Amino acid sequence: MYWPTYGRTTWDPFSELRTLQREMNRLFEGSATGMASRSLPALNLWSDGEQALVTVELPGVDPKEIDISVLRDELTLKAERKAPELGEEIVCHRAERETGRFVRSLRLPFDVENDKVSASYERGVLTIKLPRAESTKPKRIAIQSA
Repeated sequence: MYWPTYGRTTWDPFSELRTLQREMNRLFEGSATGMASRSLPALNLWSDGEQALVTVELPGVDPKEIDISVLRDELTLKAERKAPELGEEIVCHRAERETGRFVRSLRLPFDVENDKVSASYERGVLTIKLPRAESTKPKRIAIQSA
């Protein structure tokens, strides 16, 4: 962009910066709305003082094929969404759901009791309940007076 000044045109150094900013924004928007968000399943994480609750959208994934592991404060999910088997004469006009293997790790807000973790799968949503480890719960300290 050039700024007119009294009949002359001058070079605008900020136009180059604005162009660079637009290109960087487009690059990051592509990763946020494109491959990164499509290749990993969407999840939510909630917690209170007693437990964490994770829900993961996994439509089309066989629950028997989902591998869940927990180590201290890290949850790891492994699974595979398989492509449907279609005949040779079938033409795909749009394919937005990613297929293939994925691994997703998530840091939890506290260590959990590994042996008390439970999971359920209903209508394409995996729900994982992660009880907080007793050793990480705040303890009230009584003050003794002399």
